[in-house]
Amino acid sequence: MIRNRRKIKAIVGNAAKMLDLESEYGTFKAYIRSHPDFGSIVKSLRKEFKFLGDVWCYFFLYVAGEEVPPHYAFEVSRTRK
Repeated sequence: MIRNRRKIKAIVGNAAKMLDLESEYGTFKAYIRSHPDFGSIVKSLRKEFKFLGDVWCYFFLYVAGEEVPPHYAFEVSRTRK
């Protein structure tokens, strides 16, 4: 159960943003694939959507079947920041 009002509003806003991107690019997958590499996809997702961090971007893209770097490489890149 989500009790945080900001997170509930973010869910609604994120859903609306996803529909906007889908109408702009034709499909959400086309939006994802419009970026040249994994880093730029993550940066764009974090900019467009609220309460979305690096790990959730990685998880979402992995589950959606998009190409992601190996997990160990992803973790190493996060620790360098």
